[in-house]
Amino acid sequence: MNTNETLRLILNLARKGTILEVNHQAALCRVTSGELQTNWIPWLAIAAGTTRAWRPPTPGEQVLLICPGGDPADAVVLCGLFSTKAPAPSNSADMDTTVYPDGAAVAYDHKAHRLTVVLPAGGEVVVDAPAAVTIRTQSARLEADLVVIDAPTTRMTGDLDVDGAIAAGKSITTPADVKAGNVSLTGHVHMEQGDGQLVGKPR
Repeated sequence: MNTNETLRLILNLARKGTILEVNHQAALCRVTSGELQTNWIPWLAIAAGTTRAWRPPTPGEQVLLICPGGDPADAVVLCGLFSTKAPAPSNSADMDTTVYPDGAAVAYDHKAHRLTVVLPAGGEVVVDAPAAVTIRTQSARLEADLVVIDAPTTRMTGDLDVDGAIAAGKSITTPADVKAGNVSLTGHVHMEQGDGQLVGKPR
């Protein structure tokens, strides 16, 4: 092997490039780097074993082309180089941030201990847990135009304070007394209309 060929292989070991095309079905991409345009080659994922991660590159994304032995035919793509077209989404040493093309963002501030999830208009969150969902917190606030709880039984173990009206589609059954001010539902009496007789047992 002559000196020029050796130098070419060394220079090809690692070189910057840009994603040209992505084949999502095959999990392969093509990269352009200077005058070089690769064939379909894989990109490095965060995990690709029994735990797998899917985050494909996008055309125009700046990457690093790693060529074992200096041969681009065996190259793999290392994604994650910021550019002027795709700058860093944060400049804080305390933030872990991911932004998405539709404007959604997930950010964790480990200094403030705050996790923030922002979705664009029309965004939806779906949690599918067949066994159970447990949320432990000191305080929770839900702001919504409508809340629907679709369950055969809903149980509250503590007191319930309601500031607004309650509309019941069915009767409300309780073994305890119900009071409005000082008036007991089970102990109040009233005059039967027309006969002047008391109805109910005073308590």
